[in-house]
Amino acid sequence: MEEPKRIGLTATTMAQLEELLEELNPMEGEEGTKLIKFDIYRLVVSLGIKNNVSAAVLSDKSQNSFRVSEFDDEGVFYIALEGSDLVPEGVPVYEYVERLAEHGIKELFNTYQTTGQLPFEEYFSA
Repeated sequence: MEEPKRIGLTATTMAQLEELLEELNPMEGEEGTKLIKFDIYRLVVSLGIKNNVSAAVLSDKSQNSFRVSEFDDEGVFYIALEGSDLVPEGVPVYEYVERLAEHGIKELFNTYQTTGQLPFEEYFSA
């Protein structure tokens, strides 16, 4: 099975990520925003793995934003998911990474819209 070279989000969720970044980091330039996008994407994927999230298939992935080689340059996410029971048989690991990111960013966005805060305490408690 061939792994995708780029990963991303649906257009709706990419817009939610952009809005979150605008709220969280209004004074940063392009390079700073790029790094923060990576960080949020990695955070929600990590949380999805930790919490054994069963993420739905993306209906309309149109925003291929990140090169897999940059996102997971040491293959940590690949190894973590390959050794888990999360990825359905026949689904490329990085396709599932996208699904986890989509799920996590939507949750993060909805929580932020509801409470005005990111749920860091919930994310990082034991």
